[in-house]
Amino acid sequence: MKLLINGISQSDVSKLPNSDALLRGDGLFETILAIDDKPVALDRHLARLERSADKLQITLPASIDIKVGISNLLEAQTGQSKVRLVVLSDGNWFISAEPLVESAQSISLTKFSDPFNSKSGLVGIKSISYGLSLLAVRKAKQLGFDDSIFINEEGFVVETGFSNLLILSGSTWQTPALSTGCLPGITRELLIKWFDVQEVELTYEQFLAKDAIYTTSCLRLIQPVKKVDDKLFNENRLGNELITQFKEKLFSNINP
Repeated sequence: MKLLINGISQSDVSKLPNSDALLRGDGLFETILAIDDKPVALDRHLARLERSADKLQITLPASIDIKVGISNLLEAQTGQSKVRLVVLSDGNWFISAEPLVESAQSISLTKFSDPFNSKSGLVGIKSISYGLSLLAVRKAKQLGFDDSIFINEEGFVVETGFSNLLILSGSTWQTPALSTGCLPGITRELLIKWFDVQEVELTYEQFLAKDAIYTTSCLRLIQPVKKVDDKLFNENRLGNELITQFKEKLFSNINP
């Protein structure tokens, strides 16, 4: 793993600052896919980071310093990488880059047991206070699934612990609306822009009745869901076409 701390290249994570903000989860992060030496959708990630920083009253380093830091870490890099940018409330910031580990072709999901608070002050923010999402994944794995689906206090499907959701209803693509409390994901944002994906509010029962389910994220892009609790979903032609078309469009315009 390559590491940059406060703009300076470091050899290992032991050089991370002894920071109360880091220990208390008081900060923001962005996870960015890189193809060779190029970060994908970097300007969109930085725009979301700025919106989150404004809400949490966190001062960001200059965007040029972030861009130069990422460029330095990705120099001569080949293949796909995961870039992690973290900005703490005390002014410390760091960036890491490491090869992206290949993921499963499809995943399984289960309903999370507790209601998701769509009115929380951290809704829509990529906060490093990530305990709820990690708990959702741990509970899912204990039950033999890969991730959990959050349902908000009004009974609407929100997202999973790690990803947004994409839903096929007939020939129409849908995703939970921001009003449910879901994260404004970058892949989600591009799908809405490029493929006319509709934002909807769905109960869990309505969600299960759909034709196909996918998760969307910056690293995995669009990933098929093979099972939600007891409901099985078959491979879908329209889904396969969308996955191919999205990758082609994204990789031909690396910073859309």
